[in-house]
Amino acid sequence: MAYGIIAGQAQAAAALAAGADYVEPTIVDNVVVPDASGTWGPAPGLEDWAKAPSFAVLCPPEQRLSDPAMPWEIVAGYLRTVMAAAGRCARPGATIVLGSGASRRTPDGVDPAAARARLAQTVRLSRDLAAEQGLEAILEPLHRGETDQINDVAEAIAFLDEHGLDRMRVVADLFHVMLEHESFDVVREHAARVAHAHIADTDRTPPGQGDWPLREFLEALRSGGYDGPVSIECTWADLPREAPAALATVREADRDARAATASAMPTSEASGSAASASPAVPARSAAPGRTAVVNSNGGWCWFQDERALVDPASGRLLLGSVASDAGADGPGRGGDIDLTIVDLDRLGEETAASTVVLHPGLEPDDHDNPALWRRADGRWLAVYSRHKSDDLTRWRISEVGDPTRWGPEAVFDWRELFDSPERARAGGGSRGVTYQNLHQLNGVLYCFVRAINDDPCYLVSRDDGDTWAFGGRLLTREKIGYVNGYARYASGTRFGTDDRIDLIITEHHPRDYATSIWHGYLADGHLHRSDGTRVGELGRGLSDPTPRAEDLTCVLASGSTWGDSRGIVSNGEGAVLTHAWTADLRRFPDGTLVALMTARAGDAPGTGTGTGTDRRMLGPIDHRFVRGVLRPGESAWQVRELAAAGPQLLPHEEDYTGLATIDPEDLDALWLSTVVDPRDGTGLAHHEIFHGCTADDGRSWTWTPVTEGSAVDNLRPIAVPGDPGRSVLAWYRGSMASSQAYDAAVMVRVAGR
Repeated sequence: MAYGIIAGQAQAAAALAAGADYVEPTIVDNVVVPDASGTWGPAPGLEDWAKAPSFAVLCPPEQRLSDPAMPWEIVAGYLRTVMAAAGRCARPGATIVLGSGASRRTPDGVDPAAARARLAQTVRLSRDLAAEQGLEAILEPLHRGETDQINDVAEAIAFLDEHGLDRMRVVADLFHVMLEHESFDVVREHAARVAHAHIADTDRTPPGQGDWPLREFLEALRSGGYDGPVSIECTWADLPREAPAALATVREADRDARAATASAMPTSEASGSAASASPAVPARSAAPGRTAVVNSNGGWCWFQDERALVDPASGRLLLGSVASDAGADGPGRGGDIDLTIVDLDRLGEETAASTVVLHPGLEPDDHDNPALWRRADGRWLAVYSRHKSDDLTRWRISEVGDPTRWGPEAVFDWRELFDSPERARAGGGSRGVTYQNLHQLNGVLYCFVRAINDDPCYLVSRDDGDTWAFGGRLLTREKIGYVNGYARYASGTRFGTDDRIDLIITEHHPRDYATSIWHGYLADGHLHRSDGTRVGELGRGLSDPTPRAEDLTCVLASGSTWGDSRGIVSNGEGAVLTHAWTADLRRFPDGTLVALMTARAGDAPGTGTGTGTDRRMLGPIDHRFVRGVLRPGESAWQVRELAAAGPQLLPHEEDYTGLATIDPEDLDALWLSTVVDPRDGTGLAHHEIFHGCTADDGRSWTWTPVTEGSAVDNLRPIAVPGDPGRSVLAWYRGSMASSQAYDAAVMVRVAGR
């Protein structure tokens, strides 16, 4: 293989001096340049350039290659100019990379089929014009963040074949392969159609500065028969200084790849794909990323949101946690309400993470974890409470743009809703408050709290969290056992809508009751069922009649019989699922809702709706992860069993599991923590994190381990929203004796999409 660098002419000499075998020139603003009127023409002196074997960056965004309304003569004129200019500084047979995601994106209002047909017409013209100059046009798949058309190697080949361009070849670019989670097995399978390769490290850093699998990528190409040029396409901070090491890294990776290919390494190990992926599901795995400890002592419960957020403008992650007496520096830190701020671009460096204590020594209990909100004025809001040991909702607000500096703590005292302690006791008050969840509805900020009578209640703020007032009781029920329902909430604020807030909820604690899971949503001043039926008005006072969870739409009924991922079985031979619990809920831009739930499978005790569990029975209870999807315009949830969760996490908490989390940017992806390998059902020594993807609405899944062979448990993953361009995952790793005693470190993993 030859090893080159993509660069403009201004950096060509430095690239060659660093040891590159060639330079791959960029076309826009380099091979062709605009004049004062905006007309593109050849750059001066092209004949004096070193002859190039390939060219990149074909079109500026205004050349709308997929737009049927774009005058054809403009597109053809630009492409003709490009091919003629490239021919003046190209080696015979040089390749022209057809990338340019912005220019080939389907324009707003254009039928996708028409855009695809126009793109095929443009690709065909590019092929013919390149051939006139003795060049070869090749198609580059680009990840979905850059374009909606042609996103992976397999799709690029299928597109060419579909349009009679089956003699054209494609580019294999590690950056786009990783962001599209495309298996290296696919690269290997199609290597005979690969004409050129691009390579970079994590998030397009120079090779050697990240942890992407460079060797495995090159090995997949080599074992598939490719032996052509490989160009480094990355973001340089200082090309002359960084390029020698980057080239050495690629050459070393290729030497290792050649050796591995010669020794015939098994393909499943080489590609890193899940061994048991269903043939019907494209092998799509989680992109490797950087992982680091960001806090040596921390944990969280799962009924507060958002527990973590990314600010894409600054590249910082904010992550709440509670320190334990049993953890690192426990005597001095136990009960601290922590906020860890992480510079994701420097994750793993010694100074990349810092921790602010929002409230020192509040209570050593993971239920006290803060909920976070990014205000319109650039400040951050953190809201938190103790775990049923007082009646105060607490909050603090940061300085503008600086989450390391916070104003004083303020409180809302729920006891003040009553005239006297006696009335408070009679009305279900003074039982303590727990959990905070921040969501916006029609410009008003809501904070959902389990409060009066241990019911879901809410505060409202019309000044983005400066002040709070009682908003109402959402649901109520007579108490059975410990507390009333466990809710998860979701809204569309993160993608610009605040027209409704969805929730899923149980009736009680699954320890005390054979719980089902119910769904409803808040909108237009009312609480609704899934089908839009109004259940009751919002703003209900403490003495007003209030709906019950059972007035909502049932998502997962306790006692229903289930098979595998295909869903409910009719022959009664599947597992009976009972004692369901809510795990996660996300809303997506098109309105689709995805819910993750847990349930006991085949648990004989307590299958009646009003019965609980004899807590003296400490034998293992089989738990399952269950996934539900509600599509826009539909009223019935599509519910399927997802994977085994294993036995209870703690002997005294029969329904605790490692939990699961939904990818906030991809409704067909998630992560889960389990002691049962979802690929083959084998038991694991400790809870491990697995990434799952489906391509058939959850009927089958491709699973990729994120952690493997751990000496301790990996628990309660959080897929962090905020930055669509990155995948950010947090979890805690260590041992857990109870919600009040755990010795765990907070982990963060970041990868490109």
